[in-house]
Amino acid sequence: MQQQAHQQQHSCTLDECFQLYTKEEQLAPDDAWRCPHCKVLQQGTVKLSLWTLPDILIIHLKRFRQVAERRHKLTTLVRFPLRGLDMGPHVAQRGRLDYLYDLYAVCNHHGSMQGGHYTAYCCNSLDGQWYSYDDSMVEGVREDEVSTRSAYILFYQRRNAIPAWSASSSVGAGQVGAPRWHHSHHGLLQLGWVLALHCAGDAGGLGQH
Repeated sequence: MQQQAHQQQHSCTLDECFQLYTKEEQLAPDDAWRCPHCKVLQQGTVKLSLWTLPDILIIHLKRFRQVAERRHKLTTLVRFPLRGLDMGPHVAQRGRLDYLYDLYAVCNHHGSMQGGHYTAYCCNSLDGQWYSYDDSMVEGVREDEVSTRSAYILFYQRRNAIPAWSASSSVGAGQVGAPRWHHSHHGLLQLGWVLALHCAGDAGGLGQH
């Protein structure tokens, strides 16, 4: 239990998560493959690569660990940038695309594997401010309060890319570096609720109420 508590206390960055996700790993001897040329079993390697990225990048953080027959929630603090997430180093072929992303929303899970509660943080493109959505309660939050141990799903938008279906595609941007998404505060409120409902429906094993 003490070892598990110690593991829960450390923190990491989102960039470090992607480095580990795309790191080359050597297969175990039991997973050896037969070379088609020499017909001999070889202990190979496996590597996951990102070849292309969408304008809207949704990152689902792993928040549970299987230990024997029980699953435990992970509360590791993953530090992620609100602006300027550079995915270029993690893409196999960069090409000419811009891989800078800005965060526009976060879905949070509070509680345990047996039950919990979902909230959302969303950025208003018109005033560049962040707001917290907890059921019917809406209040402003500071930028340094957005990255927490409760962060579960991160919503990023490629910088300078505005989806055609976005309300902000027909209006000017607000603050420089702020994701350009919402035409009104009412629209932002709707997004906050949608995020919370979406995460409650696709919880990835986390309990909710």
